Amino acid sequence: MKDKMDYIKCLNAVIRLLKHVYEISIFVLGHLSLCFMLHSILFSKAQAREIYYGKSIESVTLGYGGATIFRFNDEVKTISQASKFKITPADPKEPNYRTLAITPRFLKSSGNVSFILSNGEIVNTKLITVSAKSPENIDSFYDFVPKKTLIEKGKAHGSDISDIELMKSMIRWDKVIGYKTRDLVRTLNSKNKSISVKLVRLYTGPKFNGYVFKIRNLSSKKKFKLDLPKLSLGTPNQAILSQVDKKVLGTKKNKHNTTFLRIVARSTSQYKNMNIPFKTTAN
Repeated sequence: MKDKMDYIKCLNAVIRLLKHVYEISIFVLGHLSLCFMLHSILFSKAQAREIYYGKSIESVTLGYGGATIFRFNDEVKTISQASKFKITPADPKEPNYRTLAITPRFLKSSGNVSFILSNGEIVNTKLITVSAKSPENIDSFYDFVPKKTLIEKGKAHGSDISDIELMKSMIRWDKVIGYKTRDLVRTLNSKNKSISVKLVRLYTGPKFNGYVFKIRNLSSKKKFKLDLPKLSLGTPNQAILSQVDKKVLGTKKNKHNTTFLRIVARSTSQYKNMNIPFKTTAN
């Protein structure tokens, strides 16, 4: 009988211990969950790509296979021409129409979508879907901010590198603080069998993308000239600055048959949308 009583006491002690361990575990997990949630919120705000909108159309790149978050400065009341995209509140349990989740329905979904805010402002966008394997940074969070706040923002970030400073660094083949630099080889369709175009260096940063293209003339008979004024990067054109070492490419056996083209573009640009016009020349 005594052995049985001792067994019951021991068993009750074990149960109390397990209950105490369970309560401590719940307490710790609860705090860890709270910390994770706060970290996620702070991280998402820090990583959001800001787009300053006005009357012009803003190009925005979406990665296929997941949702991209759009956050506006006011609630969205109406969305037009959005049939190629699934657009819902980012949090369906607590719908907030200032923060929306945009999911492409197809890999090649692309189109102009307008977001009309409750304050009457219109955010005109061109949504472009690309593969998640694209070498450019694909942001998952965009903040849409009126352009009228750009002046104040510029004062607060006066030390940011300018487009001209980025171009100078690209010409020197320098790396830039705050920009990710990648050396790579991506072949583009030049729309001319005699011209080879390859992306050999890519700069991605908070304000701009920088591209360095290696261009080579493969023709043994024809010379080509780059028609820079007609150069474009997407629609609308995302290119800001361009520079080329040699505008005229000699024939295949000529030592001047190769040149480097550098382009500074908006941070939402994609190199695959590049259009580099060439024309034959006798010079």
